[in-house]
Formats: sequence, C-alpha cells, structure tokens
Amino acid sequence: MTKIKYVNGNLLDAPEFIIAHGCNAQGVMNRGVARAIRKKWPTAYNAYCFHYEMTQTLQLGEVIWCKTDGKLIANCITQEKYGCAGAQYTNYLAVRKCMQKINKIAIRDLGVAMPLIGAGLGGGDWDIIAQIIEEEIINDVPTVYILPSEWDTFKNRSI
Repeated sequence: MTKIKYVNGNLLDAPEFIIAHGCNAQGVMNRGVARAIRKKWPTAYNAYCFHYEMTQTLQLGEVIWCKTDGKLIANCITQEKYGCAGAQYTNYLAVRKCMQKINKIAIRDLGVAMPLIGAGLGGGDWDIIAQIIEEEIINDVPTVYILPSEWDTFKNRSI
C-alpha cells in the first residue's frame, strides 16, 4: 500500500504530470477545484463537456483524460449530482474505479497530484477516500495538495 504525500500548496502549481480532480456526472464544472481546473486548463473542461454532449451521460468511476500544457488532466467522475447543502455526493466506489484507472497510467516519477478529492464540496470522508487512494495507486506516490488557507486545519487532524 502506497502512502500519500501531503503538500501545503496549490494544485494548479503542482509539478506532477497527472492532475486528478473530482467531477460530477451532470456536465457542470462551476465550483471548487473543478472550476479552478476549468479556468486554468480550458481544454480539460472542453473534453469533459464534449464527452457529456456526445454521450448525454457520464458514468460514475469514469475518467475523462485531457493532455494540455504538459499535463495530463484526469477529470474523475466521482459523484452523480452536486449541491451545497453539506450532503455527501461523493461515491466511494466511483473514487476507487477512478484511482484504478489513474494507477494504470501512473509511472513512478511522473507524479500524480490531486486535491482532497471528494472530501470538499463532494462531502466525502477523507479518511475513507485516503485509504482508497493508498490501496489503488501503487505505481506512484500520490501527492495531495492542500491550500495554505486550509493547511493548519488539515494538519491538526489525525492522519
């Protein structure tokens, strides 16, 4: 089992080749990390939208890949719906399937970076998600980026 490396910093500035983030299955990237990815790498958003428009569906556990600006963006469909009511939208089986797909692409030393995927607006339990990541990504050491504004809160919890 691989241990996650935690970094105090912005995912958008990560040097790792693979940048993974959670998305909903509704064809919308208007909040959180997904919105930041959309702004920095519009091609990744376009690939996500194109796939949604062509199929009229995004399957939980699916990864929509996009190579752009020297990065490989993994749009991970980890939740069916989205919202802001503090509910859990993250589907743990979908997270597992996405991590399995990322592991197939990951090559040691290229790097896999992600936020606290599924634990922010998705409302998932980070302890469960971290265990899934550590079980499934074995070809590289995944790096989780935590914004400086959230670092102290995260650091003070037990990991």
